[in-house]
Amino acid sequence: MTQITKQIPGSRSPQDGNFPGVRLGVQFTRYPGMEDLPLLASLRQAVEDGFTLVVLNNIAAELSGELPDGLDEVAAEAGRAGVELQLGLGCAGPVGEPAAVRRELRKSLARGLELGIKEFFVYTRSVREGMVEQGRFLDHPAQLRVIQANLQALAEQARNNNARINVKTHEDLASTEVRSLVETLDPAVFSIGLDVANLVVRAEDPHEVAGTLGPSIRMTHLEDVVLFPVQHGYRRRLCAVGEGVLDWNVLLGSLLGSGVRDFTVEQHRGKFDTPVFDRSWFRYEPHLDAAGVGQLARLGVLTHDAVSGGHIPALADWDDDPTPAERRRQLLYSAATLRRILTSIGAGIAAPATILSGEEGLS
Repeated sequence: MTQITKQIPGSRSPQDGNFPGVRLGVQFTRYPGMEDLPLLASLRQAVEDGFTLVVLNNIAAELSGELPDGLDEVAAEAGRAGVELQLGLGCAGPVGEPAAVRRELRKSLARGLELGIKEFFVYTRSVREGMVEQGRFLDHPAQLRVIQANLQALAEQARNNNARINVKTHEDLASTEVRSLVETLDPAVFSIGLDVANLVVRAEDPHEVAGTLGPSIRMTHLEDVVLFPVQHGYRRRLCAVGEGVLDWNVLLGSLLGSGVRDFTVEQHRGKFDTPVFDRSWFRYEPHLDAAGVGQLARLGVLTHDAVSGGHIPALADWDDDPTPAERRRQLLYSAATLRRILTSIGAGIAAPATILSGEEGLS
């Protein structure tokens, strides 16, 4: 194990001064450039690129028969490479008829368990202003109750198979709402999947939330952000870890000190605004405080300064979707940034062959 060489603000070192090995993961539906190929090709490319954890966004196409179900071969290949598979189960509501939502979630969970997967995540699609579903109006608290019931329906199946289900901090929920959901459910089954980039959509400070959620976090979904001021607030764009305005020294130190050991990067182009200049918006954001909104403004200033200094493009240049080659570059850049910072803290980075054999080979 590697001795700590530097203490990062926000981190909590173990008493013996050492951190165990951590894993660098990658999340995708298909790996960039492998969109039209079987999933096995994506897995092999991710392994070749050095990732020791692969998080599949979903296997809906395979389960529906739209694509050949080569999942057993994928799982076997991952096992031979010493790479763990994790899986997204899909949306936990509140959209959709609850019985149908639960049926699809159980189907994905059962197939994942057959493949030997033990770690899963779900996301949500709530509407903060309220929504009409199945002929009745649901305010946001009512939507949260639907999500809770859908998750509770998975608890026994997961518990009986020693599986974990992580509720992702998606852009529609505040971190406090995700934590409340998890705290009402079985702690032996449910934890939090922290997506740091989504927190700014709800005007939360990712650095503060990473520390607040602490040991409740088991999964991570890591991207960097830039925040451009627009007429009604801030416009979020996503980028590789280390190419945006988040302080990854603070974030990773906090996560590592809280016990997080899997650091998984993803890269997409989710485009959201945070309309903090609209007074009416705050009516549906009871979790907010002045300090958090102030930190959002700070990230906006950092973005403005980076554009002025020529370090990042202006907003108009962020609308085109990147090519597969560029998305792969972003994933590899993110992984390199994580590796550099985690190593500087004192965390050993596990190589694929060490996943099954213990601590040998930590770098």
